[in-house]
Amino acid sequence: MNTDWLHSLCWPRDQLHLALVSLARHSGLGPAGAGATQGPGAQADLNSWLADTAATLDLQAQCVSSRLDQLEPLLAGAAPALVRLRFGNEERFLALCRGGRHRLQVLCPDLTIGRLATARVAAQLAESLAAPQRKSVEQLLDDAGVSRRRRWRAARTLLQQRLGGETLDDCWLLRAPAHRPFRQQLRRHGLYRRGAALLSCHTLQVSLFLASWWVIGRALLSGHGDSGWLAAWVLLLVSQVPLALLATRLQGDIAIDLGALLKTRLLASALRMAPGKVRHLGSGQVLSRVFDAEHIEADTLHGGFLLLLGAVELALAVPVLLLGAGGTLQLLALPLFLLLAFVLGRRQYHRRRQWTARRLALTHDLIEKMTGHRTRLAQQAPTQWHRGEDRELGNYLRDSTAMDTAMAQLVALLPRAWLLLGIAGLAPAFVAGGGGASTAIALGGVLLGYRAAVKAVYGYTSAVNALVAWEKVRQVFALAPPPARAAPLPATRGNCKENPQQPLCYLRDLHLHYPGKQRPALAGCSLVIRHGEHLLLRGASGSGKSTLANALTGTQPPDDGLLLVQGYDRASLGADGWHRLVASAPQFHENHVLAETFLFNLLLGDRWPPSHDSLRRAHTICHQLGLTPLLEKMPAGMLQTVGEMGWQLSHGERSRLFIARALLQNSELLVLDESFGALDPRTLRQSLDCVKQHAKTLLVIAHP
Repeated sequence: MNTDWLHSLCWPRDQLHLALVSLARHSGLGPAGAGATQGPGAQADLNSWLADTAATLDLQAQCVSSRLDQLEPLLAGAAPALVRLRFGNEERFLALCRGGRHRLQVLCPDLTIGRLATARVAAQLAESLAAPQRKSVEQLLDDAGVSRRRRWRAARTLLQQRLGGETLDDCWLLRAPAHRPFRQQLRRHGLYRRGAALLSCHTLQVSLFLASWWVIGRALLSGHGDSGWLAAWVLLLVSQVPLALLATRLQGDIAIDLGALLKTRLLASALRMAPGKVRHLGSGQVLSRVFDAEHIEADTLHGGFLLLLGAVELALAVPVLLLGAGGTLQLLALPLFLLLAFVLGRRQYHRRRQWTARRLALTHDLIEKMTGHRTRLAQQAPTQWHRGEDRELGNYLRDSTAMDTAMAQLVALLPRAWLLLGIAGLAPAFVAGGGGASTAIALGGVLLGYRAAVKAVYGYTSAVNALVAWEKVRQVFALAPPPARAAPLPATRGNCKENPQQPLCYLRDLHLHYPGKQRPALAGCSLVIRHGEHLLLRGASGSGKSTLANALTGTQPPDDGLLLVQGYDRASLGADGWHRLVASAPQFHENHVLAETFLFNLLLGDRWPPSHDSLRRAHTICHQLGLTPLLEKMPAGMLQTVGEMGWQLSHGERSRLFIARALLQNSELLVLDESFGALDPRTLRQSLDCVKQHAKTLLVIAHP
């Protein structure tokens, strides 16, 4: 296969920084920083370089793995992305700016747009794995007598079957980070445009609906009910069908994309919340926020669509009423209707808030009792297990009844109030003996407004649910952007040895308060940690040892003072850069085993899927920590699911898992907070020897 044309469309490795910036600008991601000024070196880790450079541009570069038989679907939906292709020993990069099932658009080094076949790019991606198999495949095709015209496709199919299980990680998706302004993300995904298209389709559909009844009504009332008028009526009705289908399709697309954006934003914000902001919350209160987040997605989409479409129909009812017999008099009933809607809607909102607070309190109490069930069984008398539950359920029932009554009044009364006010506006016309077409038009406007009111009322009830839920989770949603990284990553440890005067970690006059606490957890703390040191920090309970660990690891930023690692503060390094330098195993009650495989829990701080080097180090460290007997007992070894939903680990096994997880991050400073308390003396010595061997710089926190 001739690759010269493909080679000319690719960026060289030393111009990868230009490819990244140019692709981001062409794709509308708008990089906010300057980024790197040169490409990655020959020995640089490409994943880390791309992640760091993208972070300086306020972007995300995510490496994705794919099996060979899934390369074409990946390329079709990856844009904007960088794709690494290998031409012999040379690495080149495609700047993919638009995907497609059959054709791809790429940004060339001269900033022009090139077009390539998706299958050709996928074949070049797989060439490094396919080359050893190609000779035998060609021999097989020769023996089978496959014609030249079909030879390329047959060879590709055979190679996919032989290598379909192999994976490649040569694609990096370029995306805007979740902390970008939400309006900008909506515009980026075209939701404003599609929302305007949805409103336009619905407006046109309702207009055609009104026009169809105007045609048939005029034909019948004027006595000209011939086939021409009937045909026009049918055509107007049929014309609504494609508009209705398009509106439904747009509504579904908007719901899917907006729901995905909401979930992404909430998840990213929840993962970046400072632990001090949620440490006072119980598990039931945290779970309640999860329920509220689900309400926001479902009810916002459902209620928002109904409210918008109802408002469109109500607006179209106004000119119909003006043309009818009631005229201006009927329109005077509109402010009364809106006032009644405001009163009933406000009442429903307050009742919903009160009921939600009661429901969340019940949820919190139930979850706390479930979490502490074994403690209650052992230490609380059975007569006290259900104390106060009847009173709480009674209050909940009272609030539920009040909320349901308010909702029933809103749903049943408001649309019928529109009917009564609209018909009352026709009373003078009836008294004056009016009738005919003008009266029919007025009645049509009233009925159209009634349909809009019913739709808007149901939409409002869903929107109220979302609004009340929003009050609980808006602090999570308000995700502030991370501080811009103005400095490059610090030098490696080897380079730092050339300057022995610079400590690894420097603390001076550090102060830290927890929210709601008057007494500072740290006051005037100063400490110097140098490269290669192994330190032991001992102190009484409540003396601030864990608080110091939280400050060092960045989970609880200090209120005042100076904290530097490798000569940089946290604002300069960013959260990711700081965590690459400082790793920790928190106290047992603040550390967790996720309901995933043992390997996933081990490499939680490393890249996923894991590299061969990561797997090798994981096996080595687990063996040195004495976890080999545990892995041998597990049917699936490291791929065994552990945690609450799988294999149960003992206290000591969990502690060693947490130590291994911290060691595998390969950081410059390792902080172990009471990590050896659950180990017997023999296992403790074995684990301590492993930690001293693999930790570059070590700080162990323990009780006296």
